[in-house]
Amino acid sequence: MAFHIKRRWGLTYIKMPHLTRTMSPRFFSLSSKPAVQRIERQGIVVELMRKLPRHDRFERSLEPDCPSTQGFVHANLAVAHMYTFRSAPGEGADVMLQRAHPETRRIMGKAQRECEVERSLDLDRFVRLHKQTYGESSLVDYDVLQRLFEAATARGRTEILFVRLNGEADTAAMILLSDSSTYAWLVARNSAQNYRGASSLLVLEAMRSAEKAGRILDLDGYVRPAVGAFMMKFGLPPIVRPYVNGSSRRWQFLRAATTLWHPNRTDRHFRVP
Repeated sequence: MAFHIKRRWGLTYIKMPHLTRTMSPRFFSLSSKPAVQRIERQGIVVELMRKLPRHDRFERSLEPDCPSTQGFVHANLAVAHMYTFRSAPGEGADVMLQRAHPETRRIMGKAQRECEVERSLDLDRFVRLHKQTYGESSLVDYDVLQRLFEAATARGRTEILFVRLNGEADTAAMILLSDSSTYAWLVARNSAQNYRGASSLLVLEAMRSAEKAGRILDLDGYVRPAVGAFMMKFGLPPIVRPYVNGSSRRWQFLRAATTLWHPNRTDRHFRVP
């Protein structure tokens, strides 16, 4: 079970590395009996948690249907339901268009007529647009992004989609990462243009890329409810991604204090003690 240590405000966190969306333990069972495998997995997770360094906070987002979720519960961690949206095997862009909300379908049709879509590996071009979108408020470490992107590109696992309105400057962009599935990893938009259909067109084109590669599309989750409401309009079913977490009394005290200071933070609903 890989883990990443970070220290902040005198507290030690064990969490996922920057720009990582899910991290599930990997099991290699010697038994062929399902009941024995399940019992082994739960016990292994409990032992792994006991062997971790001393920490104040443990956070991890697991893959959907992760077989280790129950083991984390047995280790006295809380589990919250976060969500992503996934296509089914064999489904493509035509199926998405049929199932999409009528307004979203209309927006995607209009965007296809007014925009050009380019596929590229130009990370610098994406970063320029991302910085223009988020400025100083960006949470992305661009050096880490470049290292991850280069490593994935060397394995043939990356693609960047660019949308341009009427042949002008980049309107929006999305980085896709792939393993057995295709993931919508990072998105950037031209806030000055604020073209409504750009993000919808990116999702449609991501579906086409996944279809061409014979993979399913995973929209890679969300935190803010407004983003979840937007993703629901594409007709992909919501899938649970378990979010396991546990904390010391010091962390709980700090959380209570910061909640009073920032009561409307959008991550409060899953950062449970």
